[in-house]
Amino acid sequence: MGDFKSGFVNIFGYPNVGKSTLINALIGEEISIVTQKVQTTRQRLLGLITTKSFQIVLSDTPGILEPKYELQKAMMADIESAFEDADMILYLTEINDHLEKHLPYLEKIKKLHIPYYLLINKIDLGEQKKLEQKITEWEAHVEKKHIVPLSALHKFNIIALLDEIKKNLPVHAAYYDDDILTDKSERYIASEMIRKQIFLKYEQEIPYSCEVVVTSFKEEEKIIYINADIYVSRRTQKPILIGKGGKMLKEVGTESRLEMEMFFNKKVYLELYVRIKENWRDKPNDLRRFGYNK
Repeated sequence: MGDFKSGFVNIFGYPNVGKSTLINALIGEEISIVTQKVQTTRQRLLGLITTKSFQIVLSDTPGILEPKYELQKAMMADIESAFEDADMILYLTEINDHLEKHLPYLEKIKKLHIPYYLLINKIDLGEQKKLEQKITEWEAHVEKKHIVPLSALHKFNIIALLDEIKKNLPVHAAYYDDDILTDKSERYIASEMIRKQIFLKYEQEIPYSCEVVVTSFKEEEKIIYINADIYVSRRTQKPILIGKGGKMLKEVGTESRLEMEMFFNKKVYLELYVRIKENWRDKPNDLRRFGYNK
């Protein structure tokens, strides 16, 4: 093992603060879906950075929230488990945040007695004077050495953050093979790309009521054949998802396919089907089938 370093670096924060954008920026690949809507991330996802001297296991977690139904309870359980196995914590805030709501979690992190960083994201949205004021406010609760301002979207200060992470990794053998980018399967990546397009193209409750299951993933030398089911929680949502003459579903399929082709570097043939599973977000058996409540 020698001086090789490896550890779990878990990312926490409220919805839409930029956690998924950050993990993608650190890794250099879009493995975690990013939209402007809150609660896009539903399951904990690991992304890996491996070199000859270290392995960083980054964990993207769902946004912190007050759960209103069983799916959100499962999401919060993912967050709690990520507190338990962390070697290091990145707690993400943004420049326009109020401090008060973050303080209980910050105190919880301090009690773990592991390395942590308070990240102030989206600094491109504020003036330098505002950033300095925000840093001063945080210094009343966090030592300055723990505070890192950055813009995950524009990759500003990402290299500096990586250097801090590497410096504080524990000496340990690699947890994963060096050619692995994420702990999630190709099927999962494909399903998330479809779900991303649903979040981008539909309003109100539709994106939050949908779950995507890839039922077939057949890879050949030059093409991948993918079939996927999109589940909605109410019958009235099915025609909205499909759209007049199938227009909306076709758009979801086209944009998903193009993104898959870029990621997998192969042609993709994608077929989508819309199915109804009444109130799946509140049914433990359905949640287990969809990979929650493990």
